[in-house]
Amino acid sequence: MSILFGHPTGNPNSHHAALAHFEASRLEAFCVPWFPGKLALACLRAFPPTRAMAARLERRRFQPLADAPKVQGRIGEIKRLATRALGKGDERLSYEANDWLMRTMARECRRPALTAVHSYEDCSLCQFEEAQRLDKSCIYDMPIGYYPAWQETERALAQQFTDWLPRGGLGSHKFARPEQKRKEMELADLVLVPSTFVQKTIARFADKQCALAQYGVDTAFWQPPSDVKKDRPLRFLYAGQISIRKGIPVLLEAWKRADLKDAELHLVGTWLLADRIRCALPRNVHWFGACSRQELLGHYQSADVFVFPSFFEGFGLVLLEAMACGLPALASDATAAPDLLDDSTGRVLGAGDIDQWVEAFRDFAGHRHRLPAMIKTAREKACQCTWKRYRESVSTAVEPFC
Repeated sequence: MSILFGHPTGNPNSHHAALAHFEASRLEAFCVPWFPGKLALACLRAFPPTRAMAARLERRRFQPLADAPKVQGRIGEIKRLATRALGKGDERLSYEANDWLMRTMARECRRPALTAVHSYEDCSLCQFEEAQRLDKSCIYDMPIGYYPAWQETERALAQQFTDWLPRGGLGSHKFARPEQKRKEMELADLVLVPSTFVQKTIARFADKQCALAQYGVDTAFWQPPSDVKKDRPLRFLYAGQISIRKGIPVLLEAWKRADLKDAELHLVGTWLLADRIRCALPRNVHWFGACSRQELLGHYQSADVFVFPSFFEGFGLVLLEAMACGLPALASDATAAPDLLDDSTGRVLGAGDIDQWVEAFRDFAGHRHRLPAMIKTAREKACQCTWKRYRESVSTAVEPFC
């Protein structure tokens, strides 16, 4: 019994999913365009022009999988990375990596010992079709809500927040493949989801067996500050893209209506709204651009409450990171918040419900004395959400299909 696993880049959740199979002695091979070795990274770090690339590629190396069997496509990935470095890349390159992965896994899934293939949205169709032909199981990993549900949400948001749209609108759908997504879902024997929100978006369009595998967080890195916060205004923090999908229009409107006198809101992330919105931010709202992991830790540790008003997510790792840093959270029900938060750690609010957000802002600002206890319970809850638990959930879910 063995599983062929693949991902077009390699990220924390995919690394731990592959490790779940490797620890269970079920990993036939990890298909990934490039899993850089220590020597390759050292060479890239040695030359100033490639140091930035080395820093990005380090995230693709995951030491626990160093000895796992792999199938790679280094040459094609190096070409794509070089194209991006020259400023000539676009979303087309991501789909090239997806296509390489599908072709490779379709070929590799003919291995005699193989009993299942495990891969992700947008890069599963070819190997699922071949696996079905060979009577092997198809495990579909959905890190975000199902695309047809997002299409409905996106259309509604574009109409509701027209004045907030950046130049060019919500973004191009030139490379989107909705029919491929539908076929992938149709072929799946099991769908792994990180939150009940994702499962609900699937249930609206497809009758599929789903298994919940909540993501984890590195609590050794994401920690509360060692010193007590100084006397200052109550600080609410948001981290992520500053976009319509992330619910920033609702957040800012609720903030204005709440009219808190001794509080401030910090926004951290890439600005993807109309420029005029940024120029008209209230005096107690401060925007910081995208930052490093270490800098983000500093933002968490200097805040009091985390806010996450997204209209459409899969999970929202920032939510767990913030909780690991001791932040109670206000988060929408279109995230992992319903699976993570209760009255002792924060509050789950309706996505887009401005009145609920206004009331929550005022409630937290008016009851600062509750924060010390919530800081403790938020950290305790995050510490329960380990990557080890995620791997155990994945392993248990896929076992009947191997």
